[in-house]
Amino acid sequence: MRQPENKETGLILLGIFIVGFFLFFTNNFYKSVWKKSGLEEAEEIRNYDMQYEMIVGSGKSEFWQTVYDSALEEAEKHDAYVEFHASDMKTGYDETDYMEISIAAGVDGIILEYNGEEELKKEIDKAEDAGIPVITIMSDAPDSKRQSFVGVNDYQMGQAYGEQIAQFLDENIKSILLLLDSEKGDLEKNQLYSQISNAVMKKSSTGEIEVKAEMLTPESKFDIEEAIRMIFQAPEGPPQILVCMDEITTECAYQAMIDFNMVGEVKIIGYYISETIRGAVKKGLIPVTCTLDAEGMGQDCVDAMWELKQEGRVNSYYNAELKFLGKEDIDKADPSKAVKERE
Repeated sequence: MRQPENKETGLILLGIFIVGFFLFFTNNFYKSVWKKSGLEEAEEIRNYDMQYEMIVGSGKSEFWQTVYDSALEEAEKHDAYVEFHASDMKTGYDETDYMEISIAAGVDGIILEYNGEEELKKEIDKAEDAGIPVITIMSDAPDSKRQSFVGVNDYQMGQAYGEQIAQFLDENIKSILLLLDSEKGDLEKNQLYSQISNAVMKKSSTGEIEVKAEMLTPESKFDIEEAIRMIFQAPEGPPQILVCMDEITTECAYQAMIDFNMVGEVKIIGYYISETIRGAVKKGLIPVTCTLDAEGMGQDCVDAMWELKQEGRVNSYYNAELKFLGKEDIDKADPSKAVKERE
C-alpha cells in the first residue's frame, strides 16, 4: 500500500527539483545578459543626502548638457544629486509644471532658467516659502524671492553685443536684425535690444541704420528653420547683420546663409561653440560668436546651494565672464566652455 505514496512523493520531489533547476538556470542566464548589457551598474541605487532639480527651456543643446554635467559632478562632492528637466523633452510638462512637481516632492533646491512668465515667478516665491531655495541661471527674476542668479544680466549682454556689432558697421550696412526669444516680454522693455540699438546709433554717423528685432516662438528646431528661411526669402532681402541669441538659431541662420548663397552678404553674430559653429568661425563665414563658461556656471549653481546650506546666506549674483571669439582665437576655446540659450 505504501508504494503509490512513495511514487507520489518521488514525483513531487522531482517536480520541485525541475522547477528549482529551471529558476536557477533562468536567474543565472538573465544575470549574465544584464551584466553584458551594462545595465547591472545602472540598476544600482544610491541614496544621496540632498536632491536638486535643474529646470530649463531647451534641454537638447550642448550648452545645457555641459552645465548639467558640471553641476552633477560638483554635487557629487557634497553628497547631492541633480536631476535634469527641460520643457522641450516631450514629457508634456513646462517649466511651471516642473516647479510644481519639485515643490510637491520637497526637494532641497531648484536651479531654474527663468523664462519671464509671471506664473513661473509665483512658483519661485512658492518654493522659497516652502523652504526650497531657488537659483536662477542665464535669465534672472530679480523681483522674486530667488536666492541667487548665475549668468550675465541683459544690460551687460546688450552692451557687449552692441560693441561687437559696432565693429562691423560701415557705409554699406543699412539693416540689423536681432532674433530674440518671445518669452522675454515686450520689445520696448528688452535691455538687449535697447543696448544694441544705442550702440549702433552712437556708431552710425548718419543714423540711417535700421535696427529691428524678431521675437521667435519656436516649438521645435523646424519652427526656427522656417522662421529664418522666411527672413532670407523676404521681398526686401535678409538683414546685412543677423544677431543670434542661441545655438540652434545660429546654426539655422548659418545653414540658410549657405542655402541661399548669401555668404558675404549677411554677417551672422553667433552664440555658442558647437562643432558646426566652430567650423563656420574658422572658415570666416561667421565672423564672431559669443561664449560663456558653461562648466563654471554649473559649478557656481551647486556651490551657491552648498554655501546657503552651510552659511545660511549666499551671494545674490555670480557673474559669468562673457567672451566673443573670432577666427584667430576660436581654436583656443574649450568646446565645453561655451554658451547657449540665454533668455
